Amino acid sequence: MEIFKGYLFDIYHSEQKIYLWIKSDSGELKLFFDEFYPIIYANASPNILKKLVKRFYELDALAEIPTFTKKFLFYENKEISVLKLVLSKPQLLPKITNKLFYLYGKYDIYHSDIEITTGYMVEKDIYPLAYLEVCSEQTKNDLSRIKTVRSLTNIHELDYKVPNITTISIFLEKSHRISLTKNTLVVKTNSGNYKIPTDNSLELIHELNYIFKKHNPDMILSDYGDQIIFPHLFKCAQENHITTEFDRDKTSTIRRSIQTKGTSFNTYGTIVYRAPSYPLFGRWHIDSKNGFVYKEADLMGVIELARISRLPIQKMARASTGKALTYIEVDVALRMNYLVPWQKSALEAPKTALELLNADKGGLVFQADTQNGFVLENVAQLDFSQMYPKVMVLHNISPETINCLCCINDPTTETVPSLGYRICKKRKGVVSEALSHIVARRTYYKKQSKETNHPNKSDIDQKQSSLKWMLVTSFGYLGYRNAKFGKLESHESVTAFGREKLIIAKEVAEEYGYNLIHAITDCIFIQKQDRSPIKTETLEEICKIIQKKTKIAMDIEGIFSWISFPPSTTDEKMPVANRYMGRFIDGNFKGRGIILRRKDFPIYIKKAQNEMIQWMCKFQTIKEMQSKEIEILEIFEKYDKPLSEGSVNWRELLLQRSTSKDPESYTVDAPSAVAVKDLLEMGVHVQAGEKVRYLVVNKKSDQKGKRYKTEERIETKGLLNIIRYDKSYYRKLLLRSFKEIWLSLASFIDFENLISDEQLLPFKI
Repeated sequence: MEIFKGYLFDIYHSEQKIYLWIKSDSGELKLFFDEFYPIIYANASPNILKKLVKRFYELDALAEIPTFTKKFLFYENKEISVLKLVLSKPQLLPKITNKLFYLYGKYDIYHSDIEITTGYMVEKDIYPLAYLEVCSEQTKNDLSRIKTVRSLTNIHELDYKVPNITTISIFLEKSHRISLTKNTLVVKTNSGNYKIPTDNSLELIHELNYIFKKHNPDMILSDYGDQIIFPHLFKCAQENHITTEFDRDKTSTIRRSIQTKGTSFNTYGTIVYRAPSYPLFGRWHIDSKNGFVYKEADLMGVIELARISRLPIQKMARASTGKALTYIEVDVALRMNYLVPWQKSALEAPKTALELLNADKGGLVFQADTQNGFVLENVAQLDFSQMYPKVMVLHNISPETINCLCCINDPTTETVPSLGYRICKKRKGVVSEALSHIVARRTYYKKQSKETNHPNKSDIDQKQSSLKWMLVTSFGYLGYRNAKFGKLESHESVTAFGREKLIIAKEVAEEYGYNLIHAITDCIFIQKQDRSPIKTETLEEICKIIQKKTKIAMDIEGIFSWISFPPSTTDEKMPVANRYMGRFIDGNFKGRGIILRRKDFPIYIKKAQNEMIQWMCKFQTIKEMQSKEIEILEIFEKYDKPLSEGSVNWRELLLQRSTSKDPESYTVDAPSAVAVKDLLEMGVHVQAGEKVRYLVVNKKSDQKGKRYKTEERIETKGLLNIIRYDKSYYRKLLLRSFKEIWLSLASFIDFENLISDEQLLPFKI
């Protein structure tokens, strides 16, 4: 018998075995295995249950004799008797879940779609990077079988320790869409970089094996590793019968099928592409281009969400924040002895047209007051702190608590403002219970983040950022059609409370002699009636009164010495609700919705607007800024002149667009359609949701109607000294970026006079 202590570094399953890699404080990594038999529950007529049990026996898939047990239905809060089935073959779970769509209505299966490794961690009360004590014994195959495992740390810890993780980075020198046989693989380590040609697959694998043996990394951070690099590497290794050093695990029977096609799906009206998954066993592989959480919150953000959701690190790195939230809710539901449904089963209640109109309003928006112009001075912004999640926690909003059956005749039950929905007061909702801990965690991290000299400020910022995105997701998932814990009435209840609290904030500010300038969902912009400078002390008093009346904290986001609400491009007399920019009294800038913040504009154009904005932030007053107008015109000319001369690096002018369809589905030759068809001619198939980057070229160098040249076409076809970018097009983009921020301040009306037609020149590299 051996006792080993360390952090749960990696966990995965193969057949009925769970494999755990534990990393000690000294850095030693050791592999253990355990057997796990997941439990599902079935509810149906006796006749159907008999057929179900018979089928499981035929498959030799039962580890125990089925028995009946008592559990609670999630929505009904009713205790029922269900058949407990302990599976000896965990690999059957995905097949069972897939067949449930065809058998819907005949019987109900619960807990069937819980991740196998997560189910194991829930049963053992452990989680990724928990500090464990493992008691094990050696088997005949010299493997360590777990006898007992327990966590020496708590999942709710906030200031937890993370072991040292050694990392190497892997990426391609050229675009990932250029054939790997014509590319170069770059491996970045702490001791230097390796550049490996990819034209010889044997040498490529041998060189990488050497690097992995020499550096023995814990984590491989890649660009397009899931989509391009690892599928190619594993295919080369299989074709040449070479054993790779990519996985540390050399014992478990894990087989990889090579897949290069990803999946495309629609979310909130946007087509999203997700590449296939290539995790490693005994090491972490995180593809920085194939995961939302890493892009937004880096490694510590992934670790934070993996810990509290009990999803393995590599799975969390590729999952959405919504999936992590769902597993936190599953954890809560299991502790409450609920049967976890395999899909959302609460349908929207019938409503009249008037009821629909009243319920489906969304967040409240007060359009910016532009009677005194689009640029105003001495304006304060007050924000509700995590309004929607706190509404869910404060008012116990959860799918099963809205219009519950147990409080129908209770006159003391809280109701949703303007909608009249009942909120259960006899039980705590699963969603509100799950969110209460997440809200508390983020509040704690935000407080730490404000400490300028905090030794782990970067890690803290990453953790609170990941939680921010999870809390943003929490509201949307209440109304999401596929959410496991969702119900449209609960979604509508949150916005109804939100509208009420925003109106209360407005009324309190007005009682203190302020005018409401603008408001959107969870924040208000206010200005004193005489437009004089605002004192922080008064704002703090207003925030306290608002918090007292709404039960949700309101914070001072900042006081703007000036703020601009840029007019709409379609109607210059109207502002846009979610677009503003301004200078705080301390000189810092804040902007939302402007070109600088957008991802679909070229780097060069955003760089120009940023420099103009930084110039504007030097001035405390509008009058002072307008008196120096010649200086911002000089900045505009500084960026316009290289464009007109053709001396801007073409890479800084690339536009990025997300594709909405596969190449064959486009019927109109829009820019993104031309780009993906151009790539298709090069032998590259771009799936819906992938991003493409292209240059808009001069019509004179337009060949075969291809006005939009992809970066791959430019790099591989020797076009660098032939094509010319469309100077007129990019100068108009530059003008648009200038007009967006200066139109309301300009002493002139005709911005078009700032650019003139000149002879198009070749661009420089």
